[in-house]
Amino acid sequence: MYNAPRSMAEKETAGASINVLDPRVAQQVAAGEVVDRPASVVKELVENAIDAGASRIEVELTEGGTSRILVRDDGSGMPRGDATLSVLRHATSKIQNVEDIEAVTTLGFRGEALPSIASVSSFTLTTSTGEGAATKVVVEGGEAAEVSAASHPRGTTVLVDRLFYNVPARRAFLKGARAERAAIVEVVTHLAIAHPTLAFRLTDKGRDYLSLPEAGDLLERLAQILGVAKARALRKVEYESGAFAVSGYAALPSLTEGSRAHQTISVNGRFVRADNLHRGLDDAYRATVPSGRYPPVAVEITADPRRVDVNVHPTKQVVRFSEERAAREAVAAAVRGTIEWRPQAPPSAPRAAERPYTQDRFSVPSRPPADYPSYAAEGDSPYTAPPARGLQEARERLSEASRPLAEPPAEETGQYRELPERGGLPQASPEELRVIGQLAAGYILIEEPGSLWVVDQHVAHERAILDRLNDSDSPATVQSLLVPEVVDLSPAEAELATGSLEELSVYGFEAEPFGPRSVRVTAVISTLADRDIAGAFKDALSAISGTEPGHRREDHILATIACHSAVKMGDRLSRPEMEDLVKSWLESRLPATCPHGRSICYRIGLNEVARKLDRH
Repeated sequence: MYNAPRSMAEKETAGASINVLDPRVAQQVAAGEVVDRPASVVKELVENAIDAGASRIEVELTEGGTSRILVRDDGSGMPRGDATLSVLRHATSKIQNVEDIEAVTTLGFRGEALPSIASVSSFTLTTSTGEGAATKVVVEGGEAAEVSAASHPRGTTVLVDRLFYNVPARRAFLKGARAERAAIVEVVTHLAIAHPTLAFRLTDKGRDYLSLPEAGDLLERLAQILGVAKARALRKVEYESGAFAVSGYAALPSLTEGSRAHQTISVNGRFVRADNLHRGLDDAYRATVPSGRYPPVAVEITADPRRVDVNVHPTKQVVRFSEERAAREAVAAAVRGTIEWRPQAPPSAPRAAERPYTQDRFSVPSRPPADYPSYAAEGDSPYTAPPARGLQEARERLSEASRPLAEPPAEETGQYRELPERGGLPQASPEELRVIGQLAAGYILIEEPGSLWVVDQHVAHERAILDRLNDSDSPATVQSLLVPEVVDLSPAEAELATGSLEELSVYGFEAEPFGPRSVRVTAVISTLADRDIAGAFKDALSAISGTEPGHRREDHILATIACHSAVKMGDRLSRPEMEDLVKSWLESRLPATCPHGRSICYRIGLNEVARKLDRH
């Protein structure tokens, strides 16, 4: 039967006193702060290997790490004296004094990881500097270490058996092998992204779950993990402002995942979980992706170590900046600037000569014309999708992306270099694009040298209007209605409308009560004139009821207005109307996706058309 804690008075009458904990008990309590599951063990050991200068790190598991964890590296290793001290609490080579804590540049520094792990497992460390005999240190559940000579190549191997065998309460909280293994895979993946030039391998009972050879750069590492198809939707991030520099890659809004598992943020080489920085990513993708969707991102924030406090949590995964707001704004500005950027035709590149439209124009040229800017040269990844291609070919294609515009492509395949079907945008200058018609009164067809683009007219117009609504330099005007629009509401909507008319007026809805369950709209924002005013008003009310005041509500209402203002599927457009729509869409900040995160266009290459018609 459960016995409730005694009251303080009962304790005092019973003569209770404060006791100093037994060292082993204290050690296990402290270990709980650093080691809470197999994934935290792997994280600490892999970070130690990185600090030791390893070029290859291998992780071997049994039962998701609940039975056995082995981490092997080819780093610098330790001499006998250091190996013996390494399992003592607060013994470290990373810092010497208080000033060192304020400018930590290594991943580990507290001297707690190894003794914490050793206190809750059967722990064996074997290490060698490559000179003389290796050293083996064995610790059984926090007991005194047994040190002996051993044979081992240069580097360190740590074996952790029976994790939490002596802390049954903690072991009872472990999840199944599959869940614990998934957590380890996620941690190692993030560490591999933060350190792309190192090789990583993760196995469980001999089965490979991660096998990542050394990568030439971050983009190649992301291609190894995400696949080359998704890597094609990544854009390079380079930004510097004040105390912070941000670099890495961010996906176009058209590529999203259901969780943040593919969003890696590192600070000075340290993978971190920082809510503040993740909010910066959310700020960057605001009004471009659906709620609950997260584009893959891998960015590193570089800052003076004295401006970053990495000592706020025992796991060192949480960091604090001296300027939290500036750090968040730097991440948001860096990623937003990247996904808004669109390559333009270089000024030095001569424009393609106009030719009359003939059937020959659709024939596949022997090679891309020299005056047409290549996809790779514009900064987009030149990946093609077949998964069977080897890493070496992917590496060569990645290097192709860094070639200057004037340099001809290394491969002369006789066909245009492939662009992604979705998430990409026309690369030619506006003068080289030609609207060739409308399909099913809903899709605008655009010819670009080497390809055909199919554009969803509704979402393209929606994106252009939203940009105009957000543009403080040329805001949309409010237009009075010749015939006021009477909007019938439900009792709940009528009650909400009565208290929201002032807020709705900020967005151009000038309205007044008109009977117990109706409002009369007398003016709207100019983009809504002659459109579905009643539907827009009701959806704006819904946005007010469903979101808290702030940017999210504003974005929702403006997106609603843009949606109801845009041309609809089924609206037939004249050629000048289509040309104006395409021009305003391509001039918007984020032309790849609509405000709800849907793709706006996709590309059909002429080489694909040729294949379909057997013109090889």
